[in-house]
Amino acid sequence: MFKQSVKRLGIVVLVLTISLSNALAAQAQPSKQPARAVLNLTQYVNPFIGTDDSNVPNPVPGGAGGSTFPGPTAPFGMVQFSPDTPTGSPSGYRFSDSTIEEFSMTHFNGAGCPNNEDVSILPILGALGSSPGTSWTSYSATKSSEMAAAGYYRTTLNRNGSMTAELTATTRTGMAKITYPSTTQASVLVNVSRMATGSRNGSINIVNNNEITGTTTGGGFCGVNKTYQVYFSILFDRNFSSFGTWSGGTISSGSRSASGTQAGGYATFNTTTNAAVQMKVGLSYVSIANAQQNRSTEIPGWDFAAVRTGTETAWNNILNRVQVTGGTTEDLTKFYTALYHVLVNPNVASDVNGQYMGFDYAVHTKPASMAAIYQNYSGWDVYRSWAALVALIAPEASDIAQSMVIDGQQGGLLPKWSQQNQEDRIMTGDPGPIIVSSMYAFGARNFDTTAALNLMWKVATNTSATTQGVPIRGRLSEYQNNHFISGDASDSEEYSASDFAIAQFARALGDTAKYNTLMTRAQYWANVFNSESQYIHYRNSNGTWPWPLDPKSNTGYTEGNAAQYTWMVPYNFEALFNLMGGKQTAIQRLDHLFTETNAGLDQPYFYIGNEPEHNQPWAYNYAGAPWKTQNVVRRIMQETFATGAGGLPGNDDLGATSAVYVWAALGLFPVAPGADVLALHGPLFQSATVQLANGN
Repeated sequence: MFKQSVKRLGIVVLVLTISLSNALAAQAQPSKQPARAVLNLTQYVNPFIGTDDSNVPNPVPGGAGGSTFPGPTAPFGMVQFSPDTPTGSPSGYRFSDSTIEEFSMTHFNGAGCPNNEDVSILPILGALGSSPGTSWTSYSATKSSEMAAAGYYRTTLNRNGSMTAELTATTRTGMAKITYPSTTQASVLVNVSRMATGSRNGSINIVNNNEITGTTTGGGFCGVNKTYQVYFSILFDRNFSSFGTWSGGTISSGSRSASGTQAGGYATFNTTTNAAVQMKVGLSYVSIANAQQNRSTEIPGWDFAAVRTGTETAWNNILNRVQVTGGTTEDLTKFYTALYHVLVNPNVASDVNGQYMGFDYAVHTKPASMAAIYQNYSGWDVYRSWAALVALIAPEASDIAQSMVIDGQQGGLLPKWSQQNQEDRIMTGDPGPIIVSSMYAFGARNFDTTAALNLMWKVATNTSATTQGVPIRGRLSEYQNNHFISGDASDSEEYSASDFAIAQFARALGDTAKYNTLMTRAQYWANVFNSESQYIHYRNSNGTWPWPLDPKSNTGYTEGNAAQYTWMVPYNFEALFNLMGGKQTAIQRLDHLFTETNAGLDQPYFYIGNEPEHNQPWAYNYAGAPWKTQNVVRRIMQETFATGAGGLPGNDDLGATSAVYVWAALGLFPVAPGADVLALHGPLFQSATVQLANGN
């Protein structure tokens, strides 16, 4: 068991490679630990945190604060059954919106582009008027009395009367309980063509008197023209009194099927003797039959309360892997909501029968040694702190790493930024190897490490390497020949960071030759440090430096600027400080950087709302001023995180921002992605006990 209890502030940097490695070394034979009491930790989870515009200055533009969603999901669940609102956010929901347009089955936690919202379901009262295919939003309902908890969501819908909608979910199935007034016109609309990224082909079939099945086409994330199929089965707890479909502007009463880009169907119920209508929605990315099997296996009955309790228990068990004491209720709410958000993605992609849709666009069955296949990796966002945290505490981490290896074997390379079985290549760099290396360093060891290293070496050395036909390191030749990437200082750093992580992984596996080669290349970042400007500075193809350099300009940097990217060398701060003129100069420049804690993309100050800066507060430790790390970390926690709907400083990026808060509260941080190094600072809580994924 890994336990820390620190009361003094001003702590010097400590590299915990020995004690951490000892705990991890016992993975094959976990030591017998005294049973810990299971605490009620879900009481501190507030899924509304991050669902509205940030309360802190300069949030990431284009989103609604953290871009989180409030609806129920299981840990790493395939289903995220959540409301969508008109102005929404990339997650589909904004707390301050007054109406709900639908409840849909899939969402990302905190992604920066509109996404998912597949299979739209909306309860309504009264007869249908205009076709939902062309007038969907006219059926929106005003929301009130909202409540959200781990595994549960409830709201009152007001349109032609009041209805109460309650939602819960298991891993692959959502369940809803809709309480209508006494009426013969209580209906449920199912839209198979509407999703966050536009209208696409879908199909619906009303197969009998209490089941609706169908397909919808998901994808299009961040404008990438790649799609996939979502299959569903909705079973109701009673027969329909009437039903029908629509296509475009035409409603067809009694019709059992429809398809197209404006298609859907409806079922109507008589609630004069029984007000509550329940439905179970099974999903699959393989087939309707698998969606039906997922639904019947995970929720065989109709006990809504039992399903809710089961998912809440699953959340409570995984949250109990980190037990902290000594904080206020506000502290505990921020901490356990952050930990909750860390464990929402990636998502189970395999069905209960083991089948899943692979990166080669074929149906496969997961290996018997794996509990599940996982998909959805926001690589650039999560490699800095999320990967190490999940590997440290989640038994699922080895399967997550193996899923990435399988994706690479099927598609060509480790995934970069993928949605379901599609590599979308969002953002920059080559983050897949960093995630896998970090997971290995922090305890996820039960995966095919030889295959992983082969895929890493392939992407680092083979200029023709592609995944699903497109390269990950599209400028590898230039990087190999010039030792930098022209016009893009940040990508030069990203390639070097990936080389460093692969080197650490190779050394851990005993491959000294690969380690030596890639550790040399990991220092190429120094070729974009300009000794005259004293910044990480993008270069022209002939090696000259463009002048003048504006430290706050975004030119030559991905979502950032020279002042921010200059510190993105966490695995060799010593060399960076030497290039700057020494530690004292570095401290002075860090002091200037931390003038603000969330300054935005176009100011020369720190920006907690975006990933490249996440590990920068710990640079003070390496410069010999650890008390300054302590001060800055505490400022960030107090100034940029809160417990309201606007409580996140930027979009959560599938748990990346929340992972920073969890580490910060623990008094630890994995400074160098890919390496088993933890830096210390003063923790928020009096004590923290972390149960490692291996049981120690």
